[in-house]
Amino acid sequence: MDLLIAEKPSMALDIARALGADVVRRDGYFEVAGKVVSYAIGHLIGLEEPQAYDAKYGRWRLADLPIVIADGEWKMRAHPKTAAQLAIVGKLIKKAKRVTHCGDAAREGQMIVDELLDYFDYRGPVRRLWLQEMNLPAIQRALAAAKDNAEYRNLYSSAMCRSEADWSIGMNLTRAYTEALRAKGGSGVLHFGRVQTNVLSMIVERDELIENFEPKDIFSVSAEVAVKGGSFTAQWLPPEDAPFVDEAGRVVEQAAAQAVVDAVTGQTGVIASCETVRDKKKLQPLPYSLGDLQKEVNRAFGLSPSDTLKIAQSLYETHKLTSYPRTDFSHLPEDEHRLGRSIIEACRSNFGADWDFPGAPDYSIRSHAWNSKKIGDHHGIRPTERKGYKLGALSKMELAVYKLIVRRFLAQFYPVYLYDATSVRVACAGHLLKAAGAVEKQKGWQALYPARGNNKEDGQDVVLLPAMQKGEPARIAAAKVNEGKTKPPPRFNGALIIDAMEKAYKLVTDERVKKVIREIGIGTPATRANIVDDLISRWYIEERAEGKGSVYISTLRGRALYKCAPVQLRKPDLTAYFEELLARVSEGKMSAQDFMARQLQFVSKLVDAVKSGEATRDMPSDIPVAPQQRAAPAGKPVKGRRKPAARPAKAKAAGVEAGEGAKACPKCGKGMRARSSASGPFFGCSAFPACRHTENG
Repeated sequence: MDLLIAEKPSMALDIARALGADVVRRDGYFEVAGKVVSYAIGHLIGLEEPQAYDAKYGRWRLADLPIVIADGEWKMRAHPKTAAQLAIVGKLIKKAKRVTHCGDAAREGQMIVDELLDYFDYRGPVRRLWLQEMNLPAIQRALAAAKDNAEYRNLYSSAMCRSEADWSIGMNLTRAYTEALRAKGGSGVLHFGRVQTNVLSMIVERDELIENFEPKDIFSVSAEVAVKGGSFTAQWLPPEDAPFVDEAGRVVEQAAAQAVVDAVTGQTGVIASCETVRDKKKLQPLPYSLGDLQKEVNRAFGLSPSDTLKIAQSLYETHKLTSYPRTDFSHLPEDEHRLGRSIIEACRSNFGADWDFPGAPDYSIRSHAWNSKKIGDHHGIRPTERKGYKLGALSKMELAVYKLIVRRFLAQFYPVYLYDATSVRVACAGHLLKAAGAVEKQKGWQALYPARGNNKEDGQDVVLLPAMQKGEPARIAAAKVNEGKTKPPPRFNGALIIDAMEKAYKLVTDERVKKVIREIGIGTPATRANIVDDLISRWYIEERAEGKGSVYISTLRGRALYKCAPVQLRKPDLTAYFEELLARVSEGKMSAQDFMARQLQFVSKLVDAVKSGEATRDMPSDIPVAPQQRAAPAGKPVKGRRKPAARPAKAKAAGVEAGEGAKACPKCGKGMRARSSASGPFFGCSAFPACRHTENG
């Protein structure tokens, strides 16, 4: 029997349909053309709990730590909810003479199927199907190009290393710190994780920076400058080393700004420089990576990263309108440029009369997006060649996200944006003023983004400049002091937290480590949204409505955990080092045994610091317990956890839904939900963000 194993049911059905027309549905699998296509439902098995290795781990005791699992001794267990499907897959694997691995084309997808083959001790031949999109022609091409799964063995090893190392960090440190808290008279569970603790630290540190921020007055000078050809507005350019300028180049003394106004007003200076760069280019925006898409959707519509991932996954799996979404890459394979016309024509047929993108694509244009050297296992998200699809089947937000993806791909076949940029310096009474201007020469791809415009040049606002030349007299007709205040950085929202995870290298000082993490960030495209959700569900952060969207704010519980967390888990350096080693495992340059030996050494050191009391000396005993999390009896594990809070689009911030009989929203009729903020409890409409009605609690 030829058996194909997909990662999920919908993928299995698509693969079955690519194999033949007469697909027969069975319990847990499909039959077609003499083959069987079965499926996992994500991970059907997972790493065992500590007590499966030794009964003594059924009780939480600091003296029993660290828990060390010897190489080759790791055990897997069935997930109860999917045990029936696991049994079906197991029976099929035992009958199979050949298997085709159809997991997602990524490290985790490799693990989901390979771990099943190991679990059921399959030793026959295995081919690997590597899919980038789910339409019928693409699946058929991938089936024809399937490779020996042995070529991906190191990728599987790196996935198992990641899973086992994260288990080791999470199990040992969660137990160690929880038991240390209990010894101080506290209760509840303190959760630690390699990436989760780092992300929590980012949010806590940002919150504390905002709360401790003291605004200061800053000043600038603007002047109306008259030349022969007309007039324009210029800004004072203060000397960088002046005593009244702060480290960010801002003027902090009003007297200094006023002195400039007094000195230049009514005086005639000279155009010290007037330089124009002809035909400057702004290249087409690259197709979306998942992170870029999550940020764009959060800014535009207020959706959380996890909601955006669900939509992107639905467009890929259910509707088959876009390519694989869980990608870190933004470029496209060079050989797919030839598909541009058919993809765009398919998109046009899907939109029909609703196609409202201006202009016409030029398929001879090859933008900088087409670069095979800048992609990995996946490429940027793009539309597929599926045509004639009724977009009425899409939800409002699915359609909005599909349009974003189509627009980005369409932009690759529009010319670059061209403009002339002029930079002017005016010298007067010993002071310099500056202005920048731009003249559009070719709209190009910006025709697809009319709201963007070209409003910045030389780091300042673009103004309309009259004709002038160097050495020409310039009279300062008027000048004034503009007052402002410094502002703290914004709180993290969905876009900013994804950006922070992607650009975690900015928090690293070691140049070697920075180079590693610059390429990967922390977390993965598939896990970043879940990390935020876990922090909310465990009550370490809460989601609060702010402006047109929502922000993430650390709770007292989250701040307490941050304060006692090992410094190694607070910073992204650990993940950079971790991913560097995993990359070496996946490339066959490091053994899994060597990797895990290093992880054991790291975990043991952290556990020893808890045992000695060094790491918990300042740990408070009154760390808040998460709602619905029961206190930990002496030496007993706790699994209590609040149901995960949903995303902004569904309005489940860090609050609880009002019970039966709760009042309806007076604006839209939906139920009101009890929520909390720094100002106290309040009620918010459950239809947020569509409805933003709130009332005092």
